[in-house]
Amino acid sequence: MAWNYADILTHQEERLMAERQEALGMLEAARVSEDLATVNAASDAILRVDRDYQQLQRYATNYAAQAQQQQQQAQRNPHGFNATEIEVALSLPDRRDAPRLSREQKLNLYAQNKARYWEARRNGSYRDDQGTVRR
Repeated sequence: MAWNYADILTHQEERLMAERQEALGMLEAARVSEDLATVNAASDAILRVDRDYQQLQRYATNYAAQAQQQQQQAQRNPHGFNATEIEVALSLPDRRDAPRLSREQKLNLYAQNKARYWEARRNGSYRDDQGTVRR
């Protein structure tokens, strides 16, 4: 099974926190032993991990915002139509001899017609090459 982005972000966060803990331990040991080179290396590692963690937080925030937007869009658009299809579906004229259709009824009617069209194309009862001249 493929990884989802939330799992990847969680894994990266755990990895960065482990690296930070290791660098903190190395920094403390080097500080006590007065090893300047190791102190510098450990503090550089901590700064790098903190910078990477901040970037990861930005990615996570963007991912959460996109996921929320997609969820809201899916709730508003249960058929998965793109903007053009929604515009076409909502422009369906109301019949004079029938009650006015609501937004949902128009979207459902468009979905039914679209499904019927694709079924006809699949089974061969409708072809879009009719009327073309082949020589």
